[in-house]
Amino acid sequence: MNLLPAHVYPRATEHIPEMLALAERLEDLGHAYRTDAGNVYFAVETWPGYGRLSGNTPDALRAGHRGEVEADKRDPADFALWKAAGEGRLLKWPSRWGDGFPGWHLECSAMAMRHLGDRFDIHTGGEDNVFPHHEDEIAQSGPVVGGPPADLWVHGAFLLTAGRKMAKSAGNFQRITELAEGGVEALAFRYLCLTARYSRRLDYSDESQAAAATALTTLRSRLRALGPAPADGPWAAPPVLVAGRAPDRPVGDAEGIRGHAAPDGSADPEIADRASRPAAPLSGGGRDLHEQFVAAIDDDLDLPRAIATIHATLRSDLPADERRWLVLDADAVLGLDLHRVWEPQPPAAAFERRHDGLLEELLAERSRARANRDWAEADRIRERLRSMGVDPVDRADGTSELHPI
Repeated sequence: MNLLPAHVYPRATEHIPEMLALAERLEDLGHAYRTDAGNVYFAVETWPGYGRLSGNTPDALRAGHRGEVEADKRDPADFALWKAAGEGRLLKWPSRWGDGFPGWHLECSAMAMRHLGDRFDIHTGGEDNVFPHHEDEIAQSGPVVGGPPADLWVHGAFLLTAGRKMAKSAGNFQRITELAEGGVEALAFRYLCLTARYSRRLDYSDESQAAAATALTTLRSRLRALGPAPADGPWAAPPVLVAGRAPDRPVGDAEGIRGHAAPDGSADPEIADRASRPAAPLSGGGRDLHEQFVAAIDDDLDLPRAIATIHATLRSDLPADERRWLVLDADAVLGLDLHRVWEPQPPAAAFERRHDGLLEELLAERSRARANRDWAEADRIRERLRSMGVDPVDRADGTSELHPI
C-alpha cells in the first residue's frame, strides 16, 4: 500500500501514569468528580464548547439519551475518566481513588500529549469517532492545554461494500492481505482509494477495483512510453519518498520522514517546497498543470481531481521530459510508485508462480464465459486479470493467452 510507517507505536498500557496525571489534573481543576462508587467522571457542564465538533449540545444529548444511565453520574452526558475495578477484575492499576482502569477516551489524550505535545496540527479518525470519542477527547484535553488539542479534525468516511459499511459484524469484512491473496495489487487498491475524497463514502466491489486497476495500468503505460528520466540536468527525476516496511511492533521513537521503516538503503528525501517552488524549469502550460494539481490537494485533499490532473498531464502536448517530471513530482503525494515503471518486468514464469495457478484458472473461466456468450462475465474477468498485471489476448481459434502489461 506504500504507507509510511509511524514514528512511534504507543500502547495504552504503557501510558497509565500519564492517564492518571491527566485525570488528577482535571479533578484538581474542578472539571471532574469522584463518586462514592470510586468512579471519576468528566463534568461536561464545565466545558462550554462541548458538542461543537459534532454539532451536539448537552441538552440534546440528555434528551436523546437511551438506556440505563450509571446511577452515580451527576449528568447523563458526563463520561468516565477512571472506573473502579470490580471484584475479579484482572487488568487494573492503583490510583488515588483506589484500584481501577482508565476510561476509553482518556488514553488518546494522554498519549497525544506525551508524543505530540499539548497542541498539534491534525487529528484524524473515522467518521464514527466524531462523537463521542473525539468530542470527549477535546473536552478532557482542553482545560489542561488551553483549548482543542488539534487545529484540524479530519474524519474519513466508511468503506462500503454493496452499499453497506464494511465491518466484521456485518460479515463483509476483508483484510488487505486477503485482496493480495486474491490477485489484487495493493497499489491498485490504493489507486481506488484515491478516486474518492476522504470525507465521501467509497463503495468497494470487484467492478470498482477492476476499473481502478485498469486506470492505474493505463497511467503506467503512458508514463513508461515517455522513456526514463535523464540521470542529471533540469529534467532528472525528482527525489522519491519510499515508504518502506516497518518491523513487527517497533519500539521507541524513530527519526526522519520514513519513521520506523526498516533499513533498506533508501534515504529520506530533502524537505522542499514542491508546491510553490517546483525544481524544474516548467513552461507556462506545465506550470498551469502543476498549479492545478496543487490547488486540488489544497482543496481539502481533492484527490480525484488531482488524479484527473495527472492523466491530463500525460495527454497534453508538453515535451516528454516535462510531462514525465510533472507526473513523478506529483507522485510524491499520490504514492503510486510511478518511478518504478521503467524497472524490468518479472519473467512470465516467475510471475505465474507468484499467483500459484490463479491466472490459468481465471483464464479458463473467461474462456467458458466467452463460449457461453456471457460477455459481461468475460469482461469482468478480463479486468481482474488486468488488475493482476496481465492482459488476455484472444486468438482467432477461440483460445486466449496472457501477455504481461
